[in-house]
Amino acid sequence: MNEQDQQVEQFTPAREFALWLRAVQSFFNTANHPLSAAERADISTRNFKCETRVVHDVLLRCLHLLGGVEQGEQAQGFSDLKNSLGDLSDTLKDAFGLSGALLEAQAVSSGGWAGLGSVLERELKRSDAAAQITKAGQDADTARVPAPLVALAKDIGPDELGEDMLAIFSAFARLLALLRFIESSLRGDAKLKRLLAVFALVNEETRSLLDFIEGRALRVEGLEKGGREILDGTAYAIRMELRKAFEHELVGFCSIRQPPQIFARSENACGLLRDCYQQSVVALAQNFDPSLRGEKLFESFETKLEQSLALRRDLWRLIKIVRTASADANALTPAQLLEGINAFHEGSLRHLMYKDWEPLERFVEEIESARSPAELSQTLHRFEAFLETLFGQVNMRAVLDGHPFDTGSAEY
Repeated sequence: MNEQDQQVEQFTPAREFALWLRAVQSFFNTANHPLSAAERADISTRNFKCETRVVHDVLLRCLHLLGGVEQGEQAQGFSDLKNSLGDLSDTLKDAFGLSGALLEAQAVSSGGWAGLGSVLERELKRSDAAAQITKAGQDADTARVPAPLVALAKDIGPDELGEDMLAIFSAFARLLALLRFIESSLRGDAKLKRLLAVFALVNEETRSLLDFIEGRALRVEGLEKGGREILDGTAYAIRMELRKAFEHELVGFCSIRQPPQIFARSENACGLLRDCYQQSVVALAQNFDPSLRGEKLFESFETKLEQSLALRRDLWRLIKIVRTASADANALTPAQLLEGINAFHEGSLRHLMYKDWEPLERFVEEIESARSPAELSQTLHRFEAFLETLFGQVNMRAVLDGHPFDTGSAEY
């Protein structure tokens, strides 16, 4: 998967526990699920066994984390919640047992699914420990708003607009924290299907942010035309990327059995949203202070730019190699062709999304196994078309805005 220069963010047991409590509640709202239009239209007859298995796994993780929360309760400021933590543990055990019982049946009806959600939500709302731990987790994520953005929001006038911008930056900070958790889970050995609950929380919080932008921030008095346009454009871009993630990349996620596919879809959806949210923050900030740079706000922004520049350059070099070999069978020896391909494979391939690795490797296998010049020529034509499409996708990365490509700069 894509390498990032920032270290994998560490989530304390209490912070991760808070995240899962929020995620599992969001997950019971089917509006947050990545469903096709046909699935959503037929939701009442859906078999929720797969989703119930996700909840079962999330609750098991919560029970495991709760032990760490209880051990560190005094250090975390939860020393006054000892009894409430015990009650919360009982609530989670009961819900875990109920979800396990539902899984023994061949199917879980929409009524059974909704009933499980209602029981868990009711008990969590009664829990002082759940409320305090969840709030502490959200506060920890909000506190990660980059200092330049906090200072910028304080200087924006009128005060109402400044407060709204800080609320928007804070919402983005919480969303990016959720995506960093997904990224860290992809790097580790966590069970990936339970990340569907975290994606549901991302969906819910993103839509809440869109409601805030469109229902309040865009109506603030004193908002100039340029600011209104950038907010409106930001909302539009977010809605489009959210649709790509939840109506394309993640549709059918729950029923996928192959781990590589689960990994690829998770990574792609996470990457789409992360890049969109970071670019949105940068664009909003630069509307009020053009001197603010993305790399000053996000540690990974500069590295992402460097990686994307290198990837684009090396893809273009590979396209030229394949194009040359395709146009003239004698222009390059098979060894020279494979040398150029292998150089990309050993270098910039790691900066591609994981989902693009497999088709590229299949083309390499076809090239190596071609039995005649005609067969090789056909394969190279298809490979060239694939690489050109891939190049176009890379060139559209938000981080490359303002960095036009010079086709004459990438010689091989």
